[in-house]
Amino acid sequence: MLAVQTGGTTMRAVLCASLCNCRHTLRADGDERLVEVALEHLRHNHPAAPLREERVRRIVSSRAYDIEYAKV
Repeated sequence: MLAVQTGGTTMRAVLCASLCNCRHTLRADGDERLVEVALEHLRHNHPAAPLREERVRRIVSSRAYDIEYAKV
């Protein structure tokens, strides 16, 4: 996956299929922020999901990947 953005930054991402099977990709600046984004996504889009913060942290630490944005 290659995204284009000015600046040449790197972000972390996780595919929501690992969390809730909705197939969205969540992106953030680092794992800690990615956990926050994932928890917010779950609360907003899947309030009945039984995932707790500890489980989300494990998923992010084992399945998150880097996305390097190319400078245009």
